[in-house]
Amino acid sequence: MKTEKTYIKYNQLLAFTLVILGSFSFHIVQDRQHQSEMASIIENEAQVKDSMATYIEEMAAALDLFTEGHPLVFTAYNAMVNQTDDTPNITASNKEIFPGVLALSRELITRYGYGGDVQYGDKVWMVVPMQVEDTMNKRWRGRGDVFMLDYHEARQFGSRQGILYTAERDADFAHSIEDTDTDVSTLN
Repeated sequence: MKTEKTYIKYNQLLAFTLVILGSFSFHIVQDRQHQSEMASIIENEAQVKDSMATYIEEMAAALDLFTEGHPLVFTAYNAMVNQTDDTPNITASNKEIFPGVLALSRELITRYGYGGDVQYGDKVWMVVPMQVEDTMNKRWRGRGDVFMLDYHEARQFGSRQGILYTAERDADFAHSIEDTDTDVSTLN
């Protein structure tokens, strides 16, 4: 009987020891998983910090360039008498209209004596390179009018806020134009 009680005590002790060892093993595995997850989080955090640093540098450079550009409202027009003058296919620079023509308000164009720094034929950047060959009606200020062949495309373009760049080095950052309504267009 004594051996039977001893046998039961040893079985209980063995079972208790196995439970403790199992619990200890479980906690060791959990701790290793936690350490692995922490290492992954720290690595990801370092990558995020690097990305944020790069993003901040790029945004600072873009902000510097935005202050050098001309903030304008951009619209679109077609070669139609009711949108231009009685010679809708001829620009103010006496050239035949073509896609990529940009009409600017007079204060931006040197020819009109308002201190503008753009001349006809200059390449400027909005979202894409455009060529200034036309002038808007004198009632407009701080505007650019993009020529488009398709009437519906011009209507869809609507009115957008943007930055006009006159130097080629600024073109890398001249990539965003926002609709003044609800849609946002970002082109690279």
